[in-house]
Amino acid sequence: MLEKLRTSPSKKKLTLITLVTLVIFITLTIIFRFYEAALKESGFGIVEFEFAFTQSTATAILSAWGVSLIPVALQSVYLDFIYIAAYSIGLFGITIFIIRALQERWHNFGIIFAITPLIAGAFDIIENINLITMLNDVKDYPSFAPPIASICAFIKFGFLLVSIGFVLIAGIIVLIQKRRS
Repeated sequence: MLEKLRTSPSKKKLTLITLVTLVIFITLTIIFRFYEAALKESGFGIVEFEFAFTQSTATAILSAWGVSLIPVALQSVYLDFIYIAAYSIGLFGITIFIIRALQERWHNFGIIFAITPLIAGAFDIIENINLITMLNDVKDYPSFAPPIASICAFIKFGFLLVSIGFVLIAGIIVLIQKRRS
């Protein structure tokens, strides 16, 4: 199945999908700055909540946010589902472009990296479900929600770092190949 990515989707479709998702990604990144600024007034942003790990830390963050900021955090997490689709599909598209530009011998190796942003997105969805669980039941959320959200956040960022690292390194290789030819 991964072999099919060498030719499908077509370059035109891949370009359109990648550009649309990148525009959505950039737009949402700007919007999230406003959400983050509002949450940070309490001393805690959404990333601190993602990495709370323990019930006591999560509860402290929720208490700091209070009834006025919990809806802001909840909106941010719901909006994050669109962001997940945008970054995972956009990074997937960029990775496919780079793989196709690499010499043939690198294709099989590179195709493995095409799925890393999609895996990151899957972990981000699990993380968000646990964040929403906590935000919707501030006083009585399950104790497993903070560690699951945090572990998923850690794994998500790990896969994103691998994916972005591949894009940067393989992108440099493509540039070197083009200069030599």
